[in-house]
Amino acid sequence: MLTVLRVHLPSEIPIVGCEITPYVLLRRPDGGITTDDVPEALPVDGCFMQYKWYCVQSDRRVAVCSVHPTEQATIQCLGCLKSKIPVPKSYHCSAKCFTDAWQHHRVLHERALSALNENGNEEGELFGRFGSGNAGVITASLPGSTSNIVQGSGVNNGPTPVHPTGMEKNSGETWFEVGCSRTYTPTADDIGHVLRFECVAADSETRTIVGATTSIMTSRVIPAPTPTPRRLIPVNSADVMGHFDVDSRNSSYGTFTVLSYNILADTHATSDAYSYCPTWALSWAYRRQNLLREIIGYHADIICLQEVQNNHFEEFFAPELDKHGYQALFKKRTTEVYTGNLQSIDGCATFFRRDKFSHVKKYEVEFNKAAQSLTDAIIPAAQRKVALSRLIKDNIALIAVLEAKFGSHGTDNPSKRQLLCVANTHINVHQDLRDVKLWQVNTLLKGLEKIAVSADIPMLVCGDFNSTPGRFVRYQRTFTYFTCSNCEFLNGKCSL
Repeated sequence: MLTVLRVHLPSEIPIVGCEITPYVLLRRPDGGITTDDVPEALPVDGCFMQYKWYCVQSDRRVAVCSVHPTEQATIQCLGCLKSKIPVPKSYHCSAKCFTDAWQHHRVLHERALSALNENGNEEGELFGRFGSGNAGVITASLPGSTSNIVQGSGVNNGPTPVHPTGMEKNSGETWFEVGCSRTYTPTADDIGHVLRFECVAADSETRTIVGATTSIMTSRVIPAPTPTPRRLIPVNSADVMGHFDVDSRNSSYGTFTVLSYNILADTHATSDAYSYCPTWALSWAYRRQNLLREIIGYHADIICLQEVQNNHFEEFFAPELDKHGYQALFKKRTTEVYTGNLQSIDGCATFFRRDKFSHVKKYEVEFNKAAQSLTDAIIPAAQRKVALSRLIKDNIALIAVLEAKFGSHGTDNPSKRQLLCVANTHINVHQDLRDVKLWQVNTLLKGLEKIAVSADIPMLVCGDFNSTPGRFVRYQRTFTYFTCSNCEFLNGKCSL
């Protein structure tokens, strides 16, 4: 008989919008152990797995702090309610919490009021099923003051269930059935409440339960924290273009926007590396939605991402960005360093809007192959092993030649194709290998130079160069700058 051996949750805290897929260990009728699902469409020995999710509402309702989501809220910002900001974002655990977060919190008010002026008075209430339930109130003037703080005592007594079916009452708790699949994504209605997951084997013909039900409870659902707005760093135009010949031909090209972003591969997002970060915030299920929301939000014409896992590219980024009109290219890192699951190898992914560009050609740069060629050509045989041990670092670059579909093509030659070469790379991270970083950049630039010589193509180089800001790397024939550590790279030669 199909038997449940163990159920485990991937994160200790469920977050709104963050998909939960419990780890379920099964023993098959033949004695084998598996974590694969057994759906009703593919039963095993006449049985399949049946799942249920419940939202457990106790008689005592709890609101949680929007800044410190593991803390219970004690006060609420009335300005949020007036501005139609989602109610969960109005809660704070203390007056100090609200005061400390005010500069960021005020931005929410300004954006919400602007949206209301544009869209009319639309209800922004997201606390849905269980009402607002504030344990205290803060009133704050919108221009920037936090002076009017009033502790309130009004509490909404008792939620009103809206699910007449799938509801059970047990020792002061009401269970609402909210899902019937292995995976569940908490909603704003679940905030402040516990989730219960149940799984059991059922007969595929009669659909009756044939084994013991295994269940597990989560902690209280918290709202997704609101990220602090990014601060853009202005770059003086003279710093960017001062060393380049900005001739009149630039006016004949159209304009476009570019985004470069190291998204941190899930295999590297560990508690050991980021001990200051809660585990639920490191989970891929939580991060991927935030990453997608931010990436799409910039509306860039070209997107260059680094540390994109192979499986995440195929299963998530490529299909999701395709919905927004982007075509995708991908190059994973070489496998000499990795010995585990090939699907977890990360690489560089380049996306471009189909309505702005068309794909002409793709080049792939593997620095390991370049290292092998270099050592074979100039390093004595006795020293090659040592040289390779320093140069073999698994990094790559992805180069795409695109043709623009916008802007004029020049008055002197209207039929000339308007091409653009976009390089996307991730340079070695180790700070004690600065010479290797420079060699990798040099190798990439030499490859780009060959492309530039063959045709008059502007060059755009994006990537994570793992270098300290402060000094620019300049290279002729390419319209780009590199940030490098304590060394200036000029015409392919180190100046130090």
